Amino acid sequence: MFRWALGAGVAGASLLGQAAAAHALESRSYVVSYFSQQFNSRDGDCPGGVNPDDQAGQYAVILQGLGYKPDEVKSMMSEWAKGGDGEERINAIVNARAVINGQNVNAYTHPEATKDPGLKFVTSKVGYGFNLDGKDGEVSFTDPQTGEKGVDNMLSRAIGCNQNFRGSWDAPSAYGEWIWVQLKDSQPAWLITITGEDIDKDGPVTVRLTRALEYLKSNLDGSPRHFMTYRVDPDPRSHNEFKAEIKDGELKVTEHKPLSLLWNALSSPVLNLKNTHLRLKMLKGDTLDGLVGGYQPWTEIYFAFSHNGIVGDRPGLYYAMKKAADADPDPKTGMNMSISTAYRITAVPAFVQETPHLRYQSAEVK
Repeated sequence: MFRWALGAGVAGASLLGQAAAAHALESRSYVVSYFSQQFNSRDGDCPGGVNPDDQAGQYAVILQGLGYKPDEVKSMMSEWAKGGDGEERINAIVNARAVINGQNVNAYTHPEATKDPGLKFVTSKVGYGFNLDGKDGEVSFTDPQTGEKGVDNMLSRAIGCNQNFRGSWDAPSAYGEWIWVQLKDSQPAWLITITGEDIDKDGPVTVRLTRALEYLKSNLDGSPRHFMTYRVDPDPRSHNEFKAEIKDGELKVTEHKPLSLLWNALSSPVLNLKNTHLRLKMLKGDTLDGLVGGYQPWTEIYFAFSHNGIVGDRPGLYYAMKKAADADPDPKTGMNMSISTAYRITAVPAFVQETPHLRYQSAEVK
């Protein structure tokens, strides 16, 4: 396996304890080359089929829920399809269908002021992720890669019957692909650094996840470019370090602390995970491929859904996640505020440079 090291001030080989050190620590760094919610869609996992998967179909369901008769809905949707005033009328009804104090307000901003459409949940017993609570309940999955039972990924159960989220390991969801294409060239990249005595052998290591100052660097065909240099963003909000272990070519974190990485409003302003789990296969070509998961605040996920133009009943997604949430009960209401999730993550080798000299300073306006 090809091995690389960088000098002082760079996340690379570093000496421990000066001359008295018995071993040198080796570091390898990577830049995240893909990141998206992981689903395991399969035939028959949504009773009666998926939720309405196009705008027209969903709008028809919404209008029926608002009390319009079937013939009225048919006529209204016919006018909507023509565009112009008919389209604007229906859009206005759907967008402002929430009601607060007798006034119509934006349904995506105020989902609680709309009717729960009762979106279907995934019923499959096979799904990707981690056993976060140490239990094997009725709604738990069995991971198809590891065989682990009791896997908690309630986000995929809650929204996996919506067409935009249908996907598998080899065919990611349309939503996941769209988000990644939008973000990879427009937001700072995420970095992974593994440090240990010999990363080619089994044993304990340290894993650091941070954010870069640069965007992901790509080849002309859009594929991620290997062995490019990135500087670590000194902002402490995206600095995370975990104890981990390498065994049989797979990296797993062994302490399950919270993880926080600044992200993007299209996906979630910040990726916040509690009880973080991570497993990454160290593949040929020095690339990483695996999953990261934990409990994520579902209202932060909905923030992205509510305004990014996703097709489907967005208030319906709000209610689905609210019902499926399985962690962090509110002390006053008892409502769970976090939902178990799993994300596919891949990474390619990179050089990572520390930037301790950078500091955030407020600009003085004269």
